[in-house]
Amino acid sequence: MAKGENIYKRKDGRWEGRYPKARKKDGSIYYGYIYGKSYQVIRKQLIEKKAAYASYHTSVHQQFQGDFNAWATIWLNQLMKEEIKESTYASYKNKFSQHILPVIGHLLLNQVTKESLDELVQKMKGTLSPSSIQVIFRLVKSCLKSAKEHGYLYTNPAELISLPKIQKKELSALTRKQQAQLIKVVQQSMNYLPILLALETGMRIGEISALKWSDIDFEQELIHVRRTQQRILDYTGGRHKTKIIETSPKTMRASRVIPMSSLLKIQLNKARRQSSSPYVVGKHGKALEPRTITYRFTQLRKTIGLPNVGFHVLRHTFATRCLEVGVSIHTISALLGHTSIKMTLDTYTHSCIDDQRLAMKKLAILL
Repeated sequence: MAKGENIYKRKDGRWEGRYPKARKKDGSIYYGYIYGKSYQVIRKQLIEKKAAYASYHTSVHQQFQGDFNAWATIWLNQLMKEEIKESTYASYKNKFSQHILPVIGHLLLNQVTKESLDELVQKMKGTLSPSSIQVIFRLVKSCLKSAKEHGYLYTNPAELISLPKIQKKELSALTRKQQAQLIKVVQQSMNYLPILLALETGMRIGEISALKWSDIDFEQELIHVRRTQQRILDYTGGRHKTKIIETSPKTMRASRVIPMSSLLKIQLNKARRQSSSPYVVGKHGKALEPRTITYRFTQLRKTIGLPNVGFHVLRHTFATRCLEVGVSIHTISALLGHTSIKMTLDTYTHSCIDDQRLAMKKLAILL
């Protein structure tokens, strides 16, 4: 046994080896321990552990002097801003300022540890859903991954964090009776055309807001989804300022073509004769923004006594009715503009259960 190896024989007959594992915040070494039945096994393992530790301190070839706040600012404003949409940038910046930086922003970049990230997750658990936590933490993980790629970190501590699991909730949809009641009312005013569009096409509220007459082919009875509108935080306009932006759909599959129902075609033709705007649900040449559409739906919902649901329930209702009449998952996925069929299946599996039961009964009869 060579001097300085840090290998000892224990009273229980096993061999114990000690190796430098990491450094604490004060710079002192944190040791790890391994155990085995023979000196040779422990010695071999220690050589591997010490080599890994040495690699840690030699591969981090640059020293970042700032805190996590400084690195996050560089990552977001210099490395990411040109790669992402303006709406995505605004969303990222808001998540950093609201949830991430208040907890770990003051830490030096190389002092962001598993323990500090665990603390971040615990704080978010008090106010946010598991799905929101996962979305926010993905930003932390990507930010630290970039620091590692630039040579400022050897490991990404975010990779060691366990996040709360998402509990899937059954999506609500209007009953057929409620839907019929709503359709009867919305036909009475062009102010409610966005509601009918959502029920008859499954379009998202931002897509409806951005829909132009030039996107509608009345001869072929087709609607082309080519853009979306949303209100985002405007970081150039001062604190708490927002603005409306119009962009292309988030993914290629979100740009799609949707056939018109006969009822929708009738209502759209009526609206076109009355319209003086390039936007289908526009006014004075401008599109009706999503929050105005949401407000009108909320007021109508309260007036006719529908449940306390958001505008997005209309999209779920469209998908549910499609399932009920036997439309394939592949077709529904295309109509909704989902990124994959898996997403559609994950979202609407509960709606398929009656069809699945019927299939099993038919199979049993056949056999």
